Parts: sequence; C-alpha cells; structure tokens
Amino acid sequence: MKPKTIGIVSLVCYSLILTPGVYGLGIGVTPATMEIEVGNSENVQKTITVSNPEDVEMEFRVYNEDESIDWIQISDPTFSLEPHQKKDVTVRFAPTADEVGEFDTKICVVSLKSEGDFNMGSGVKIPAHITVVKAAVPFYTNPAIIVFIISWLCIILICVDRLRRH
Repeated sequence: MKPKTIGIVSLVCYSLILTPGVYGLGIGVTPATMEIEVGNSENVQKTITVSNPEDVEMEFRVYNEDESIDWIQISDPTFSLEPHQKKDVTVRFAPTADEVGEFDTKICVVSLKSEGDFNMGSGVKIPAHITVVKAAVPFYTNPAIIVFIISWLCIILICVDRLRRH
C-alpha cells in the first residue's frame, strides 16, 4: 500500500471509532453517553436520537435500566420507524427534593422487526451519570426575609405618612 492510502484508511478508521454514537444490529443511537447535572426539585431534558439503519420497519422501546430511579421519564417509550428514518426522544430528569448525590444508570434502546413471526432484535445501552445537587433557594422565598421586608415597608410608609402631616 502507498503511504497516502494508509493515511486515508487510518483517518477513516479513527473517525469510525470516535463517532459519538452507539450502533447495534438494526439500531443507531446518539449520544453514546450522557452526563447530567440537575438540582433537586428541578428538571433537565436531554434528547436521544434513534435511527433505523435497516431496510424494513422496526419497532423501538426506550427505557431506564434502573427502575429504582423513578424520576427519569421517557417522552415516547415505544414507537416505530420506517427504513432509514430518525426520531428524537426526550429524556426528562426530575429528581425530588429528597434526592441528592451521584447516580449511574443506563438508558436502553431496543429494536424489533415489525413484520414476521420471528422477532429477533437488538439493543444498545447509553451510560448516564447523573449528579443531583441541592438546589439553591432564592433568599426572597425565605419566610424570615419576607417578614423583614414587609416590616421595613410598613416602617417606611409610617414615616412618610408622618412627614406629610407635618
């Protein structure tokens, strides 16, 4: 082989290896991994793109592998795709006020052929690392601060009223 050909082949191999997606037989998914940081009592949405690289219609199912993390919701958990079609699926991370810490799970995408009696399918798992931090509470929602502000407003109004009378 010529050095130029080796360089091109190497470049193609590197680009295939470093592609930020996951592929299985009959399924393509991006991104390959997910890093999420969210405050407790808040929510973050991430998009997964699922593609059907096959020449037949395929059915897909998207789910969270760790069922104990019940605050992860999938917008459209089951759907069908025509050949070479893509679909964006939204994954919503909405931890409760009690949840704080690091969580690891996998978002699974599996495919099955829509036609025929023999349903052989494949799937991919997207590793998701979720960091749930304690959400900052705005100072103006603190009851003591609210009472303090109202008290000062009352004092100011009383002073302005007395100054007007004199």
